[in-house]
Amino acid sequence: MTTAAASTVDSVATHAADAAFGTVLRDIARGGITGLIVGLIGLGIGGRVVMRLAALLVPESAGAFTENGNRIGDITLAGSLGLALLGVFLGAGVATIWVVISPWIPGVGLRRALLAMPIAVGLGAFALIDGGNRDFFILRRDPAVVGVLIVLIAVIGLMFALVDDALDGRLPPATGAALRVYGLLSFVGLGVALLVITGFLTAPETVTVLMGIALFGVGVATLGTWIRRVRGQPAPTWAEILGRVALVAAIILGCVRTLPELTQTLGMA
Repeated sequence: MTTAAASTVDSVATHAADAAFGTVLRDIARGGITGLIVGLIGLGIGGRVVMRLAALLVPESAGAFTENGNRIGDITLAGSLGLALLGVFLGAGVATIWVVISPWIPGVGLRRALLAMPIAVGLGAFALIDGGNRDFFILRRDPAVVGVLIVLIAVIGLMFALVDDALDGRLPPATGAALRVYGLLSFVGLGVALLVITGFLTAPETVTVLMGIALFGVGVATLGTWIRRVRGQPAPTWAEILGRVALVAAIILGCVRTLPELTQTLGMA
């Protein structure tokens, strides 16, 4: 092979690697944008709807103040804005988990979105169902209220899959200004991901720490597939095995973590 031909091959390979790296950044940024949208709508607006439903399900709780200072049954601009901002903040954190686990959720379209619902409940129910939260005492430990919260978590999982899929077909390719934006979002996402995994690994409950380790394992598998994509190679077998096994382990641990909270919330413990 002549020097010119070798140089051309190297240039093509470098361009392909750069393009693949750009698509990885686009995927990461897409997950972050998905989290902001779902956080605003699902956690923010959805949280307001759940509070309203709770007041209807337990009428005697109307007028009482929740642990975060909101009056049950009241719909105020300040309260709604507060929930919307909280939803965006939480959505950013959940987005880092979504970016890590989404490659290991099988299926496409609606089927994948429906599968994301029980996964969301398994991984996230313990975050909303807190047996020590006095709000559940105010709400008479009503099973219907707990059921509404679980439905909300499932719907958030559904929304993550659907919004992520919709954005995949609409976001511009990873070139020029778009690539710089994707890079910035990915860098910010890395910082948020470190905070999230630190929160898991420093939790006082052993099962939560184990859950964090399992999610970290999923992250390692996902990173392995990204590296191979940039190199123009298929995902390694070890990554596929680790990603799926670690995700299942995280879901099981999440259910184990939720169970005592659920029994305490319902007054069964």
